[in-house]
Amino acid sequence: MIREHGLLLTRRDTPDSDFYDVPTPEEVAAYDPTQGPCCTAERFRMDIRGFPKSAWNISAAKIFACSFQEAHAQFRDKAQREVERAWTTHLAYLKNVYQKQTSRARDIEAGKQRRRRKERRTQMYYRRMGVAEGSRHLRNDGLAIIKELGIDGMSSDESDHPPGNGIPVYQVRIKKWRSCKVTEILRACDALHLRMRYGGDWDASPGAWPHLRIPSLKYSTRAAASQLPSNFYSLNWFKSLNEFQRDALQPRIEEYSLEVPEQIVR
Repeated sequence: MIREHGLLLTRRDTPDSDFYDVPTPEEVAAYDPTQGPCCTAERFRMDIRGFPKSAWNISAAKIFACSFQEAHAQFRDKAQREVERAWTTHLAYLKNVYQKQTSRARDIEAGKQRRRRKERRTQMYYRRMGVAEGSRHLRNDGLAIIKELGIDGMSSDESDHPPGNGIPVYQVRIKKWRSCKVTEILRACDALHLRMRYGGDWDASPGAWPHLRIPSLKYSTRAAASQLPSNFYSLNWFKSLNEFQRDALQPRIEEYSLEVPEQIVR
C-alpha cells in the first residue's frame, strides 16, 4: 500500500513511470526545515536524486505519512514514524528506478547525437563533392581526394549551442590521423562554397546556410579510415603506430597532389 499511495502522491501511473516536479539541487540546498515542510500532499515532491534521509526527504516522509494515514483508516493507530520508515525504505527503491531511467535517457540522447553527427558528416561530404565538381580548379584532384576520404573521412563535430539561441555553432573534433594538407583542401571547398553562395555582390542565394564550425581542442575517437593514399595520413601520427597497426591501416603507395590550387588561394 505504501507503493500505491506513493504513485498517487507523485502522480505516476506505474512503478516505471517517469518522475515529475523533482526539486532542483538549488531548491534542496536552500531548504530550511525550521521554516516549514518542503512540500504538500497536493504537490508532493521528493528529492529522488538525494539521500533518503536528507533534510528535504525527512520532511517529505512526514508529509507522506500524514497523507497515508489519513487515506487508510486501518493504519491510523500505527506510529507515524513507522510509516515514515516504510516510505524511506521505498524511496531507496524509487531512487534506483530513477537512476535507471536517467541512464536510459542518456543512452537514447547519445544515440541521437551520434545520428545527428553522422547526418552532418554526410551532408558535408556531398556538399564538398558538389563544390569540387563545380570548380574547374578542384574538379580533378580535389574531387578525387573527397571521394577517397568518403563520409567517414569527414570531421565529426558536436554542438556548442543551446537550442533556440541563435545560429548553431559546432566544434570540430581534430582527426589526429589526417594530414593537414588534406584538411586544407577540405577547408578550401568550404570557403569556395560560401563564396558561391554569396555571389560576387555578396547577395546570398537561396537555401540554408552551412552551420558555423569552429576548431576545438578535442580529438575524434573514431578509428582512422583505412586503405587511403599514404600522404592522406599525418606523418607524425603514422610514425607513432606499431607494426600491427600499420598493417591494419593498409595505406596505399599512390599519392595525390594535396596543394590547394593557387587560383583558389587568391
